[in-house]
Amino acid sequence: MRKSLCLAAAVAGMFIGTLSANAKDELSMTNRRSGVSIVISSRPNFIDLPDQGFSISVGSPYDIISYDNRYYLYQNGGWYNSSDYRGPWVTIEQNRLPDRIRRHRIEDIRRYRDVEYRKHDNRDNRYNMDQRRNDNPR
Repeated sequence: MRKSLCLAAAVAGMFIGTLSANAKDELSMTNRRSGVSIVISSRPNFIDLPDQGFSISVGSPYDIISYDNRYYLYQNGGWYNSSDYRGPWVTIEQNRLPDRIRRHRIEDIRRYRDVEYRKHDNRDNRYNMDQRRNDNPR
């Protein structure tokens, strides 16, 4: 009986060891790929943030920053980069972001975008109002 318990324990240990080795391989493969599935069907609109030196997407479900012919996407607390807005997106550590982006919190970048967007939106509204006045003189 004692021999069969030892044999069973040895087989169970080998099985658990094999599972943990396979899990490590799977995790390594995921980390090596480190891509994320993000679908962007059309080119996002970008607004230039001249004080920050980069552009950020407007009206997109993702926060995408365009800087130096690269794209940087923020999602769920993580950063990704790509040479094309369609991807493939690869995980990037925050300390590897370009300094112009890294020195700002994402909340601040969003605020800068919203302020700049309102400036452009107000300019467009003023232009449209002036145009309507010219089209309908009293």
